[in-house]
Amino acid sequence: MTELTYSERRVATLAACGHSNRAIAMRLHITVSTVEQHLTRVYRKLAVSSRTELKGHQALV
Repeated sequence: MTELTYSERRVATLAACGHSNRAIAMRLHITVSTVEQHLTRVYRKLAVSSRTELKGHQALV
């Protein structure tokens, strides 16, 4: 498994906690598009297909 970058981990952690893409973007001072790009890479790297599957994933613990 490829490790998540620091930015990917921050976005994934917030998404797993239930924050919307817009809320994540505002909180991290990035664009919604950047959030979406990070989540796409995170889903691929962790072999998950939803935010629900991110909750409790060992890569985010």
